[in-house]
Amino acid sequence: MENKNIFFAMIITCVVALIDSLYLLYVHYFPLVPDAPLFALCTAGTMFDCNAVNTSAYAVLFGLPLSAWGLAFYIFFITILMVYYTYSRHFIIEFSMLWLTLFAVLLSVVLGFITFSKIKKFCSFCMILWLCNGMLLVLVCVHISRLYNGLKSAVNTIHDFDVIALIKDSHVQKIIFILSIAGIISLGLGYGLDASLKYAYNQKEKERQAKLIEEFKKDYEQYEKVSITVDDIEPFAGAKENPVHIVVFFDFNCGACHRAIGLLNELALKYEGSVALYLRHFPLDGTCNKFIEHTKDGASCHASLVACALYGEKEYHEYIMQLMTHRGRVDDDVIKEVVTGLKKNYTQLEAKANTPHVNKLLQNDIAVGGKLGIHATPTIIINNTKLRPGIPPAYILEMAIKIEMVKKM
Repeated sequence: MENKNIFFAMIITCVVALIDSLYLLYVHYFPLVPDAPLFALCTAGTMFDCNAVNTSAYAVLFGLPLSAWGLAFYIFFITILMVYYTYSRHFIIEFSMLWLTLFAVLLSVVLGFITFSKIKKFCSFCMILWLCNGMLLVLVCVHISRLYNGLKSAVNTIHDFDVIALIKDSHVQKIIFILSIAGIISLGLGYGLDASLKYAYNQKEKERQAKLIEEFKKDYEQYEKVSITVDDIEPFAGAKENPVHIVVFFDFNCGACHRAIGLLNELALKYEGSVALYLRHFPLDGTCNKFIEHTKDGASCHASLVACALYGEKEYHEYIMQLMTHRGRVDDDVIKEVVTGLKKNYTQLEAKANTPHVNKLLQNDIAVGGKLGIHATPTIIINNTKLRPGIPPAYILEMAIKIEMVKKM
């Protein structure tokens, strides 16, 4: 290069970005804990949360974490620099660096917009990468500008060359071959590092799950045993004659309930001939629930009353699942939108929801929950064994189902 300082600046920038990408890949599989050395840097202020950003759905592209793509990119870019400095200073490499860094900066802008508008959190280490990308673009532009006496002159050079002649040039063919191999190897290294960390994560997760399962087996028989009947209600999923009965007390505005019902519904389908899932409404809303003193806005009560009004109709299941998959608070507008989408007359359904019969259905569920001392949702009961409030991992629920299935044999 004409200016070795620029070359070394690029190398250093790439190495910093490479280390940063490797760290972000690690965080993708092993989120930072409060006592981690760099936890404070990742959670500086309310707007920063590296874990939230790196474990979000936006952190993966084509099945590979963005940090792994970053690793491959910076390895490839370092390779390009080495080829350029030691083998050939052909202009095709110079402009390859320009387009690559320009792409990296544009991608940084897009990712910055996503973190701001979608995730609503920032990752300090991601921002370091964005700065590195910007610095690389500036360094490449400065280098090319010096070589061609300005960027405008450099752009004109692109227009002047003969593409056919360039492709036929044996030297250019060698460069393209070398860079292609370098690209494949870089991508392979990115995949390899990702696979290694994924394997380490899976092994650690298996060990953790095995430990939890053993603890759960010991604790399960010590869980509170309760007497609960399901004779008055029909299964939400599965058949009534199935040996394992799962009853869940839920609230429409409980985020954990949304996940729990989705998971339990999947398990009921998976163990179709063994599990029957029953739902009991238990709004954590003092408007209709005498066992709850706080929260009296009526939203959860309204959602449950409308559900009870639909009880026995084919739309009942779909109504609940739509509200359970709704992102955000379930209020009157959301209820009306879902009911209308189900092609039901909202006015008539509202009138039915306010009848003594429907209110009695809801109060019956609440009374059952109150008698059992329910105070939080979701509360899950499997064949009269009351689990702790909250949502256990899927494998724990499956273990409980299998334990109960063995008992019924």
